Amino acid sequence: MSLQGKAALVTGAAQGIGEAVSSRLAQDGAAVAVIDINAGKAEEVAAALRATGAQALAAAIDVTNRESVAEGIDRIARELGAPLILVNNAGVYRSTPLKDASSTAWDLSMDVMLKGAVIMAQEATPRMVRAGWGRIINLGSMMSSVAYGEDLAYCTAKSGVLGLTRSLAAELAKHNICVNAICPGSILTSMLEQVGEAVERRDGLEPESWLQKRTNEIPLGRLGTPEDIANAISFFCSEDSSYITGQSLHVNGGIYQS
Repeated sequence: MSLQGKAALVTGAAQGIGEAVSSRLAQDGAAVAVIDINAGKAEEVAAALRATGAQALAAAIDVTNRESVAEGIDRIARELGAPLILVNNAGVYRSTPLKDASSTAWDLSMDVMLKGAVIMAQEATPRMVRAGWGRIINLGSMMSSVAYGEDLAYCTAKSGVLGLTRSLAAELAKHNICVNAICPGSILTSMLEQVGEAVERRDGLEPESWLQKRTNEIPLGRLGTPEDIANAISFFCSEDSSYITGQSLHVNGGIYQS
């Protein structure tokens, strides 16, 4: 799945799924922009990629701020070439029960996972249009389709990601730009661990019991890894997926089957 000669933007790339995606796309030959609001961690990931011989740079971009995005992508285009791949991975999780959901938690979720994805697409797609080729992969979630309660903002934002994906796919198909979504299930990242700890505190459960319960519920018998998601994204970035657009792929070990 050679991506040689193509530059890729990966948001939320300083850790977890974003870091794994950056590594996989670099292995596939792409020049990777490691985008994260945490400049120090982004540079650590980019430096590790460069140490393997890959072409990579760190970009401290706030995806919710259009000026930050525009300036960052201009710099990336100068240093890596016109970005033709966009992976909208930046995300946050805040517990939001209906009664107590704060406007701050709601706004943050919408700004990062929906508004941020739109701004990134708006600023990145003109170069894809000029090239007559592009790939956009949006990160949804299993919770784009299911809910567990007290996750109002996250579920709503991640459901919106699927609508955004379909809309962009319909509009951009004439430019040979394919837009798809990946919906991860329970992937072992620091975010999932934080969710587990919050649920255990809330419900008075034993430490680590929530993750074990989730593992037991997964038909394939294990939590997912960031690399499981990166592998699927690699496919959607490649020419092998050139007749697929507007779709959402659930990568969850079989716990939710659409």
